Amino acid sequence: MEALRALGYEVSPIEGGLYGEKRQGGVVYQVFYSQAGDVRLRRLRFLKEEAKPLTLAGVEGEWAARYQVEENFFAVAPPEDLPHLVLAFERLDLGGETP
Repeated sequence: MEALRALGYEVSPIEGGLYGEKRQGGVVYQVFYSQAGDVRLRRLRFLKEEAKPLTLAGVEGEWAARYQVEENFFAVAPPEDLPHLVLAFERLDLGGETP
């Protein structure tokens, strides 16, 4: 869909619809849209990463963790509403936190 590409999304066809993804800093935005008009908007915000050496069962290694928040919005909408929904979701900040 050209409207998503214009918003900076890489768009690919998937079975029954399309998938779009855009990365900005520590945030990944994803759009799933079916031919029936089902919309799923997902935002992954990476909040913190940690790593440290660790010995596990006598084996030296590295422990790592990535803390993230996943936010989703589900709706049914016509294709012409998709750009407005995507932009509103990108601006959504329910918790008052920014990544």
